[in-house]
Amino acid sequence: MPEKQNIACLPDTKIYICCSAGNATGGPEALHQLAYHLNQLGFNAMMYYYQTPDSVGMVHENYKKFNIPYITKPENDGKHVMIMPETYLFPIFKRKVNYYKTQKPGVNDAKPKGLLAKIKTRKQASFARIKERGVLNIAHSYYSLVHLKENGIEPIGQISDYMNDVFFELAAHEEKKENGIIYNPKKNDEFLEEIIQLTSDLNWKPSEVGNWMNRAKLYVDFGYHPGKERMPREACIMRCCMIVGKSGSAAYQPDMPIPEKYRFEKERGQIPDIIEQIRACIGDYDQLINDFRPYREALYQEKKVFIEAIKKVFVTI
Repeated sequence: MPEKQNIACLPDTKIYICCSAGNATGGPEALHQLAYHLNQLGFNAMMYYYQTPDSVGMVHENYKKFNIPYITKPENDGKHVMIMPETYLFPIFKRKVNYYKTQKPGVNDAKPKGLLAKIKTRKQASFARIKERGVLNIAHSYYSLVHLKENGIEPIGQISDYMNDVFFELAAHEEKKENGIIYNPKKNDEFLEEIIQLTSDLNWKPSEVGNWMNRAKLYVDFGYHPGKERMPREACIMRCCMIVGKSGSAAYQPDMPIPEKYRFEKERGQIPDIIEQIRACIGDYDQLINDFRPYREALYQEKKVFIEAIKKVFVTI
């Protein structure tokens, strides 16, 4: 079969976008963004909601503003298109199995977001079996794009997502910055805890604490990034310097365009250099914050890039 470069839609093609019902996280938001802009571009997109243990109702309150039609049973016709997230592939495979079991040990803990990560089939799945199915793959991040190619799958494109307008509205550029450091306690472990203990004179704040993101000078994150994560982007929009690890998407310049001196391997031998950079970001904030201007400017262009990516992948015939 010749390789397809896009998804061709007839005038009466329906595009079903599978999404967990009643959930508001990064994945469902990206899927609703996709459906909304497909419809704005003249396609016929609708949500195909499925229930999960976390589902509350059908359409989450956060997504009612998109006014996207939804169905609970798709019409089985070859002219229609179904978009499936990695967490829901019932239309392709039947029995539960994680295809990462066929990959190297430990990869389950480091799978990129946007990949077909939970495939349900009677036999063990693999990248080879994905190719056999003739499934078209769309990457979410540059990280997932690279990962697919390394495993012999050529994605037809990359469609990420964009930050909700509310984050730009919350950015208080007139607010005076304080010597605070924010971090996400849910995504970091004893590595960052050791750094915090070694810098007990500094003002560390977990991300849940109030409006600290607008007031803090620095955001530190050594957690795993399965895709283009929301919190680092939010921190950049709110004029924080950033120090991150090299796990997942955070390692790639196209996903997080910051100077390499702010990116570190998660190794104990790196801790002295990390602490030195932390103190530099606090002490020389007014100068070093300029290093993050290209990333911040890119975030303001995300919606435009998102729409152009959709136009490349989806075409009308």
